[in-house]
Amino acid sequence: MDVLELYRIATERVPAYRRFLGERLGAVPAVATLEDFSILPFTDKGSYIKRYALEEICLDGTLRGKHVLCRSSGTSGKATYWPQLPEQERYVADYLLSDLEESFAVSVNPALVIVALGLGSWISGELTTWGLRNLGVQGGNITLVSPGLNMEETVEILETFSPCFAQTVIYTYPPFAKTLLDLAEQKGIPLKELRIAFRLAGEGYSEIFRSTLNRRMGRNEGDLSSVLSGYGATDFGSAGKETPLCAAIKRLLFENDLAEAVLGRREIPSLCQYDPGSHFLETDQEELVVSRYQAVPLVRYRTGDRGVLLGYDDLLGRLAAAGADPLALLEHRGMSCETVRPLPFVLVWGRIDGGVTFFGANVLVSQVKEVFESDPELARLFTGDFSLRKTEDDRLDPVLEILVEPRHGVDPDLGAAARLVARGLEERSTEFATVRKTQGDKALPRLVRAPSGFFAGHHKIRYVS
Repeated sequence: MDVLELYRIATERVPAYRRFLGERLGAVPAVATLEDFSILPFTDKGSYIKRYALEEICLDGTLRGKHVLCRSSGTSGKATYWPQLPEQERYVADYLLSDLEESFAVSVNPALVIVALGLGSWISGELTTWGLRNLGVQGGNITLVSPGLNMEETVEILETFSPCFAQTVIYTYPPFAKTLLDLAEQKGIPLKELRIAFRLAGEGYSEIFRSTLNRRMGRNEGDLSSVLSGYGATDFGSAGKETPLCAAIKRLLFENDLAEAVLGRREIPSLCQYDPGSHFLETDQEELVVSRYQAVPLVRYRTGDRGVLLGYDDLLGRLAAAGADPLALLEHRGMSCETVRPLPFVLVWGRIDGGVTFFGANVLVSQVKEVFESDPELARLFTGDFSLRKTEDDRLDPVLEILVEPRHGVDPDLGAAARLVARGLEERSTEFATVRKTQGDKALPRLVRAPSGFFAGHHKIRYVS
């Protein structure tokens, strides 16, 4: 992507960006080189998107010509609306088609496609549905149904229509994928006969999780195309795709315990390839920064995600030095290397601002702190020190676990306190409120009493573990 042209468009056609530069720099600077571009001030949701009227951050200072409004997830308690251009929707369709053809050859083997993502004005489900509907109309190779987050309806569709197709592809969130399989097994649906695959969004997942889904679907645990995800956000769309090559790399890191040797960290990140033709990515102190032409053009926009960028040759060279060859693994597991594109990689380890992703909802440290500080009963029971993490129970269902410190002499009912915490999070996050509505008590936080002295003597509390 030509970021110099993007800058020219933003300064000439976006009123808010001109104002932003004037307020930050005193003038709109000339940008003639990538070096000039690299010293422009960063933008973010707080200092730019929410500071100006919606029309002012749009192309030409108007909502006219922006054919739809989609809302973000509302992590901060109030949703942000993002206008879309027709070409953004066309990009989604192309993105989906390339995956469906490369992984499933839908032009030869038509598929049932189920969208079990949030619908309404939520962007992930809506854009996916629109893109898939266009593919169905143009090619006739997929049959689409979009039950949204209604798991019972999704299982009914799976039972009724999947046997009519050679394969079924389900778009959903990682925890919902497991819920769907649980419900289907309870109904006696022969999952291993249906040739199911998942395309996941919203949060990362472990290789153990991928293996488990594959096994329950009757596939080889190390299948490299049946369970894949991507990297993106409402703010800037789908920025990265977990290709079969990415899955092969993660399997090598996992099966051979190579993450630290190759990446310098024991944790295996979400790993995707991205197209520099659609998104210009940078990093600033391990925070991913994106620039992109869209209805709300983004210039050096902080994503809030912690990650790094690696070139294609760089990452494959690191793997080779560790004795690992993902291309050979692709061939060994029945995939063709002909569709592999030498695109760079984006690796994401989570949120910069501290928090976890739970059933697709971002739960931030700042939100949990507000809940403990503002609820009189919670403030009476606990010191306010806590440590947050997402873990899994013995059924691989996600668990939002919060290590808490009761006040001296207080023996709180942790179950009742968990409901107070959930209520407080629902008030602060439309994302979490949706999760509570759809998942019920499965979405209740699990409060765990911290060992005596756990938080004592620490200069800084590690709020996310």
